Formats: sequence, structure tokens, C-alpha cells
Amino acid sequence: MSRTFLLATLLLCGTPELLAQKRPNPKLLVGIMVDQMRPDYLTRFYDQFGEQGFKRLLRDGFQCRNTHYNYVPTVTGPGHSSVYTGTTPRYHGIVGNSWYDRRLRRDVYCTDDSTVQLVGTPKGMGVSARNQVSTTLGDEMKMVSNGRSVVVALSLKDRASALPAGHMADGAFWFDMNTGDFISSTYYVPLLPKWVADFNAQKKADFYRQQTWTPLRGPEAYLNSVADSNAFERIFKGKTAATFPYELSKLAPLNPPAYEAVNISPFGNNLLTDLALAALAGTELGRDDVPDLLALSYSSPDPVGHTFGPLSKEENDLYLRLDLEIARLLQTLDKTVGKDNYTIFLTADHGASEVPKYLAQHQAPGGAQTHATLNQGAADFLTQQLGPGQWLETERNNMYYLNRPLIASRKLELARVQNLLADYLREQPGIAQVNTTAQLLTSGTGAFLETKLQNGLYYPRFGDVRFELQPGWTWELGVGATHGSGYLYDSHVPLLWFGAGISPGVSYAYHSITDIAPTAAMLVDSKLPSACTGQPIGEVLSPATTPKRRK
Repeated sequence: MSRTFLLATLLLCGTPELLAQKRPNPKLLVGIMVDQMRPDYLTRFYDQFGEQGFKRLLRDGFQCRNTHYNYVPTVTGPGHSSVYTGTTPRYHGIVGNSWYDRRLRRDVYCTDDSTVQLVGTPKGMGVSARNQVSTTLGDEMKMVSNGRSVVVALSLKDRASALPAGHMADGAFWFDMNTGDFISSTYYVPLLPKWVADFNAQKKADFYRQQTWTPLRGPEAYLNSVADSNAFERIFKGKTAATFPYELSKLAPLNPPAYEAVNISPFGNNLLTDLALAALAGTELGRDDVPDLLALSYSSPDPVGHTFGPLSKEENDLYLRLDLEIARLLQTLDKTVGKDNYTIFLTADHGASEVPKYLAQHQAPGGAQTHATLNQGAADFLTQQLGPGQWLETERNNMYYLNRPLIASRKLELARVQNLLADYLREQPGIAQVNTTAQLLTSGTGAFLETKLQNGLYYPRFGDVRFELQPGWTWELGVGATHGSGYLYDSHVPLLWFGAGISPGVSYAYHSITDIAPTAAMLVDSKLPSACTGQPIGEVLSPATTPKRRK
């Protein structure tokens, strides 16, 4: 009894001191995601960056250099959801940008919501975060503040806005490539707020659509990129070669989407920064001591990467220009919120592979499968083994969905058919890992790829058999970059922390992308998202005196 009393007394006496050491909350948390950004871009392009953009984040912030996605597929929807929920698709339910719905017998897009309507445009399916079954960081910030925290999400992509915004946000806004306006849905707002309507009235997208994309710097700035003219890039619509300059007004297609060229250029990043500055001026973000959240997702690096590849001069130039946008955003935050009043994390929703044709030309490991060949072979094999019938309903996200009603009508065991298909796939060229859903559900934590497959498994939206291609392999031996695998070129992403509560430093320890939300929650004294599986990053919250390599 005496020991218990003494311990309780010591704890009570220590509480005021511990509370006194509590760091002040930032007035504004800014989450920045760059779509399809690899960590090597920070080192490859470092010498050409200015002092106030990426270099400022690296110089004055904390860098986690060994941060990875711990599931597959590594694509935009699951990436954004995982960062803001602090968990994997197994628990937040966003298993892909789209998935096959067995009940509806059709594909479902990750933010489709037929119960709401779009706001700011008359056409299109409603958009929301309803398919995301976990709360987000922003949701929890709203709840612990009794709704006083302001949560706003902005992106060119609807899924990169709605999923980070979560379920309780004050607004989620994205770019309509048909009209050039930023829009939303009734899930978030009944009408576009005045600051968004005023921004749309400025017709910034029209201005950027008239720009010509030329290299920002001289040839010495692009020494770590391949020649401008090469065989590894898709040819932009309206061009005869994938080379500078790109006159966007001549590249915009005659039919919608009329503003596609803005999206596939660095000017899409300019447009998003413009909107972010309008949000800082037109909302209550960062105006009081209750922490707010501004979630930004720069989407244009993704279509540029898909078109030209990570080693292209175009990709290099895009990041030199994005560096200027990061600097512009930081300078505005300094003035409007205050240097000591905001905290930033910057990461990516996935990385990117090298261009398949580039790997082949340089004798690097890799290859290509084709959907048509693999799917037809699988269908023929099951027919040979089980008799006539459409045994496969579809293949999505490297998953096969079996025709379960047919299997039941033939009085076959589902596990037997799953295993038959899995055995067939294991014998096919380029296949590295195959697991049935039953295996993934019942086996313990397994090997590298198997663990990532398990973390991507949300049963109501999952197929019967999931496979992964070998490293360097892709669908079709084409040009431009791709992503989606569990390999490090797709899973390894940058993670930077900067601002209030962050001391300069660097960590080389392994961290999962799911660690971001709990770390951010600690910085703003929020609850953790409901299905959070990540852990707070101790080095960020109490950083060691690890010297930085770059000055």
C-alpha cells in the first residue's frame, strides 16, 4: 500500500512539470503530397534547387530517408488514404483507384458516391470519402476540437482531395479538366464557397493553358537526365516528338477534357499553389490557436512521369519548377500564419519504375506481361480442368475474381478452384508471387511481398487470387513510367517534416507511411484515426542530434 501511494504521489507531483514541457501546438498543419515522387529526386536535383524550397525543408527540417509503403498496390487512392488514416487498405478499405464490386458486377471508383451531387459543374458522379471505412487525421482533429478545427483539402485529382479530407472536412476541392474550374460535392459543401468561386472567376487555368513549357535552366541543370530526344517517352498530344518546347494551347485536344495539357505540365502545380494561397486568404485556416489542417496534393508530377519517365528532362524540369512553388507556399505561410505557427509534412503517394524500354536497352532485369495473354491463358486452363464455363469474372489490380455462383452451381470447393488458378499463375513468365485470399487471411506474417499483399487485403473488395510481377516487370514493354508494385522503386518515398515543433535532423531508420498520421496527431494533440496501425516517429517528435549531410 505504501509503495503504491508513493508511486501515485510521485506521478502526481511530476505531472505539472511534464505538462510544462509540452510543445505548443502549431496553428496549422500542412500535409503536402507529391504524386509519383521518388526520394532520389531530392538528391539528383539538389544542386539546382533554390534556397527557399526543397533546400529549406531539408536544411531546417527533419528528413526520414527510409520511408516505405507497406502494402500493394502503390497507387494514388490507397496512398492518400493510408497517409491520412495511418493504416493500410486492409483496414481503410481503399484497395485501389477502383475495384470490382461482386454485388454490382462492375467496377467501382474509389470516391464514387451516387448519394451526393457535384458542386460547381452539372455533370458527373458524386464524389466523397464514403468508401473509406476508417476515420482520418482531419476527422479526429474535428472531433477533439468540437468542430473548431478547420480542415480543407485541395488537389487536381478528386481522389487526392476527397480521401485526405475524410468525412468531416470543411471542404474538399479538385480540378475539373472539362471546365477549368475547381469543384466539390454536396458531401462537403452545398455551394462553392465565395473564395473558390472568386478563384474560378479569375480563369487561372485559361492563363496557364496559353503558356509554353520550355526548360527553366541551361543544359548544365539537366546532367542527371537522359537526352531530350529519346525512345523512352510518350509523344504529347499535338506533337510529333517528345521534345521541348511544349505550346500548351496547341496541345489541348479539340474534345474534352479541354484542360488536360495543364494537368500534364508543371503549370498544374502552379495552379494548385494559386488555389492554396487563395484558401489561406479566404478561410480561417491558421487564424486561431485551435490546430487546422490543409491537405495539398500536387498531381501533375504523376501524368508527367507516366508520359516521359523519371529520367527525362521534362521530369527534371518539372521538379525545378515545383521547387519554386514550394518556396512560394512557404513564403506565404510565413506571412499569413507565421514562421513559428505551422508544421509541414511532405511525402508522396508512391514512387515510379524506370521506363521498361530503358531497362531493356540497358540490359537491366525486367520484362513485360500482357493482360490479354495472361487472362486468356487462365480462362483456358480453368476450362480444361473444370469443364466449360466462364470461370473468371474479371481481373483488376492484379487480382482474379472467380465466378462464385458458377462454382457453387457445379458443387465445387472454392478453395480448390483458387488453388488451381494460383498453381497455373505460378508457372507463367514474370510472376513472382501468387497467393489465394484464403492463404493471405490465414497465414502468419510471411515474406516481403506476401506481407504487403496481406496489408492490401480488405476482404469485401478483394479478389480470389492475387499475384505480383517480378522486379522490373510491367504490363506491356512500353514507354513512360508506371507504378503499383511492392518493390522499392514504387514503395520508397520521401518524407520531410518542417516548422513548429520540428528540429533539424535526419533518420535512416525504416518507417512505414502509416507512421505519418500518428506522428502528426501527436504534434497537434489529436486522437489517432480509428484504424491507425502506424507508430509515432520518435526521431521527429524528439529528434536526436544526428548531423545532416547537406548544408
